[in-house]
Amino acid sequence: MGKIKRIRTLSQSASLILINLGFLGIFLKHLTGPVFNCYACPWASISCPIGLLQNFVMNGQVPTYVLGTMGAVFVFVGSAFCGWVCPFGFFQDAIDFVKNLFKKNKKLKRKPKAKSKSKDFSLISRLIVLVATLVLAIRYVDTIFCKLCPIGTIEATFPYQIANGFSYNIWLAARIGILIFLVIMFFIVSRFWCRYLCPIGALSGPSNKISLLKLFHSGNNCEGCNICKDVCPLDIDVVKDPNSTRCTRCADCVDKCPKGHLAFGLDIFGLVTISPFKKKKPIVPEKKIVTPTSKGIPGEEKTLESETTSAEEVDVLDEFKFREKGTLVERPAYMGFKKGERVYLPYEEVKKIGVRPPKTSLSALLKQYSEGRLAEDYNAQEAFVEEKIEEKLKDVPKTIPKEEVDKRHFEKFRVPKRTELHLDHLKYLKELDIPMDIKAISNNSNEVPAVLLAIVDASDQINFEYINARDQRAEWYYQDNLPSVYINGKYFNGSFSEDEIIYRIKTERYIIENVSLVIDYTRCIGCNNQSCKKVCSVFKKIPILEEGYGIYPLSNIGCSLCGKCLIECDRGGVSFIFGEKLVTDSNFSIEMIKKNKELISTIYPETVMLFLEKNKKHSNRALNFTIALSYLSHGKLSYQIIDVAKNQEAVLKRKIGAIPCFWISEKVQIAGMVSEASILAFIRKISKWKG
Repeated sequence: MGKIKRIRTLSQSASLILINLGFLGIFLKHLTGPVFNCYACPWASISCPIGLLQNFVMNGQVPTYVLGTMGAVFVFVGSAFCGWVCPFGFFQDAIDFVKNLFKKNKKLKRKPKAKSKSKDFSLISRLIVLVATLVLAIRYVDTIFCKLCPIGTIEATFPYQIANGFSYNIWLAARIGILIFLVIMFFIVSRFWCRYLCPIGALSGPSNKISLLKLFHSGNNCEGCNICKDVCPLDIDVVKDPNSTRCTRCADCVDKCPKGHLAFGLDIFGLVTISPFKKKKPIVPEKKIVTPTSKGIPGEEKTLESETTSAEEVDVLDEFKFREKGTLVERPAYMGFKKGERVYLPYEEVKKIGVRPPKTSLSALLKQYSEGRLAEDYNAQEAFVEEKIEEKLKDVPKTIPKEEVDKRHFEKFRVPKRTELHLDHLKYLKELDIPMDIKAISNNSNEVPAVLLAIVDASDQINFEYINARDQRAEWYYQDNLPSVYINGKYFNGSFSEDEIIYRIKTERYIIENVSLVIDYTRCIGCNNQSCKKVCSVFKKIPILEEGYGIYPLSNIGCSLCGKCLIECDRGGVSFIFGEKLVTDSNFSIEMIKKNKELISTIYPETVMLFLEKNKKHSNRALNFTIALSYLSHGKLSYQIIDVAKNQEAVLKRKIGAIPCFWISEKVQIAGMVSEASILAFIRKISKWKG
């Protein structure tokens, strides 16, 4: 239980006592508040707002007092009384607490995505209950709702029955039946009454949109975390709709957010906003070249700062020459022409000067210009100074044209948009000699990032596959934050920028070049299952020997190191080493890790920095544990290997005390001799830290 939740529990307990001070002889029935509490309770000290509303409309009076009292509260704090004061909400939270006690020893599951229709229906159903309550009161001149009220059954009916003796009537049976039904629903759906039936919630819910108290999101990228949605008792997508009409301001999302991206603030009707987060500074476009090379990961982890210019110095051509992080402008910004000379222009400028957009692609035009074959049939008005155009043309970066595109896997799904890559990145991809396996999972092909397609097109070594989210194959992959991208079986937990994707490709290349597959042929004797050949075609190319060990560098056999063979081999004959020398480990086993695959599959996407030494037994053991965890987590636990001998600065910067080391943060790491038990403790620590 978090700090805010403990404070909220104390607030609910204190409110329950203050609302029921009748046992001390204190009665203030002329007062009311926006809480669900029966005024017929022997100890109740205030009136119920729903009961007062019914009495007002029965007598033909406008309930100005009740609506004014509740409206004043709602304008200031919204539905905060529902989460911090209401006794019936406290009762539902208590049932949730009991329910969670029984769930601790069961299989951990993430909440399924709530359908948008249920979100709309929740407010509509509460409004229906409120309108029906008032209509019945007018029609029958009686408080029909109070005769069936569940909180009245608990606070009034049961005490009177116990004090005055049991007496049966049809209203009593209906009350008890409704209460039993609701208690069952409370165990199935958290805060079922608050979601769908509470008439007070029909008034307090919409006030969240206009109240002074607002829930703010920092605007930073949560990287598919979704913890706020998982802990929310009302299944609200907090990032998309922080001030939902279902929200009770319980602050569980604020309490559990590991990165502090959620907090409460004030918004005075849109005129003055007091946010707990500082305003972001405008992002200055930067030209960033990825620092790591294929010889070591990483080199220097500092990003290259771009040269900033004032707003006065940036003209139209400079503004559209580069997009953020060194990528050339995408369509629908076209390239205009005047007598065969090239300039970069936005679409509005093209229409203004009447320049005809080219029909061919940007890469083809650049190649034609470099070879002197560019047609000079583009006639335009005299809108530009000749010298200025020539000056700008000198700064236009050249790109490597790609005439033939690899259409093996994605051509029939190809989206029309394109992007041009940075020159250095194009050269790197053209020279890439290590096969890469990239998969994209999305609801439709238009969601696949254009920069990813450009990277795929730039190299013949990248094997790309698009998987529709409705395809049965997509069930294995992480789908909470579509589109999902997997590089060599590992989930890409980052932004879809050119530099970050290239950085991940370089880290994967480093892993493939420095890790080797080891087969213990003595354990393969008598194996009739041959599961390794069934799960991976790489093993069909490797000859089976009668004894000894076989060492096969991954770069030579075309292995992408997905880790499936390590899990499927039930004899322990498959393992991996970091380095060139064979260092055997007779005590190595991953059976305990396999038994806990359900726990491992529930972890959130995370990137582990794996600090290792080459040709060391414990480093190889840590590597194999990490590969197994990555596969069992469905690729959500991705990793980068750092050679401590070549990257002492990275070791000192993160204060690594022992090698090998699994590093996520200073508080979440495990170093030294590793075992299955310590690895599983590390996984539980990640889950506890995240949730």
